[in-house]
Order: sequence, then C-alpha cells, then structure tokens
Amino acid sequence: MNYDYVQTDLSRGVLSGLFAGLLAAVANTIFVIIYRSIAAFYSFNGLDITVIVFGSILQLITCGLLFSFFVHYLKRGIGFYRLMVIIITILIVILGIIVRRSVMGEVPDDFKFLFVGPPVLIGSLATFFLPYLFRHDKIIS
Repeated sequence: MNYDYVQTDLSRGVLSGLFAGLLAAVANTIFVIIYRSIAAFYSFNGLDITVIVFGSILQLITCGLLFSFFVHYLKRGIGFYRLMVIIITILIVILGIIVRRSVMGEVPDDFKFLFVGPPVLIGSLATFFLPYLFRHDKIIS
C-alpha cells in the first residue's frame, strides 16, 4: 500500500488549523490557570477549560479553512488573510469588553487581562504559525 500522496491546499489548511488549535488549547489553558492562581480572580467563569479547548481548536480549524481558500483563490491571499485575522482579533477583544461592560457595568482590570490573553494568542497563531505550517507540510503530515 502506498500512502504517499500530495496534499491539497484544503487538507493542508485543515491540518495546519488543527495542529495550531491543539497548541493554542494547551497554551490558553495554561495561561488561564496560571493567571487565575496568581491574580486570585475566580469571579468570572466564562473562560472555563471546555470553552478554551473547543473554542481554540474550532477557531483555528476555521482559520485554516479560510487560509486555504485565500491562498488558493486570491492573488495576494496571505497578506489579505493576515489583515483579516488581525482586524477580527481586535474586534473580538473590543466587542467582548464592551458586551461585558453593558451587561455587568464596570469591567475590572483582572477580567480585561484574562479576556484579552486567549484571543490574542489565537490571533497570533492564526496570523503567523498557521501560514508557516501550511508551507511546511512535513510537520503536519
């Protein structure tokens, strides 16, 4: 049986997103656990382990799919993809804090730092690490 085959852009995008998502899930879980223990900030339970793991993996698989489409169908797809990820990451952070403020009132600084960490990490991995993995498919194969 011969298992040597050339991967398509779509399969490389999904595998890159999955690998980056697993890395993000571990890094975000470590970040939240360490930050909560250092700051003793336990009043907000919206960022529990389940949300972090599934959110990180699903977001980065989606980014991998989008990256494969941008690369395959657009002339300057990588630059446009990176610009879109940066804009969406900034919007997620700003809208998350605005929604928290509108629902609960004043937003504590501990919440801001806890909330900004995971989206920035996911956005950074989606912007830089996912394209690297996409180009170097020996890592994900």
